[in-house]
Amino acid sequence: MTKREIHLFILVLSLLASACSDSDIIIHESSEKSESYLPPDKCQQISHCFTHDGLTLWLGNNEVKAEQEFSIFLHSKNNESLQIDSARIEGINMNMGYIPLFFSKLSNNTYRASGLVGVCETQDMRWQIKLEISQQENNKVLTLQIPST
Repeated sequence: MTKREIHLFILVLSLLASACSDSDIIIHESSEKSESYLPPDKCQQISHCFTHDGLTLWLGNNEVKAEQEFSIFLHSKNNESLQIDSARIEGINMNMGYIPLFFSKLSNNTYRASGLVGVCETQDMRWQIKLEISQQENNKVLTLQIPST
């Protein structure tokens, strides 16, 4: 093989390798910069949002369907340290136990968790997100009702 053929072979091989890479990584990286990760200026902008004492809790999806994952976001306007002591989804009108939520930090003061609600035989089952938070020496409880599935 000549030097030119070797260079051409390496070029083609590298193009194939990049074309066959995991596209989920590219989609995930671009979705992290999407608007759903940004805290709403006012909770009136979206229907499933709760603001209290500098904390904003909202759903990333406009529609929540049973047994389909959805995003939950928490944002603190203050730069104070924030500790999530408890985070869960629980039934409002029926005791269905609870579904734990695990938040991960997206930025200095924005957190994200994935949630999932189950299917219920009755149409009137209602769910809520409940967070217990410690911020400096203040304990706060935030609740946000999940829209009917």
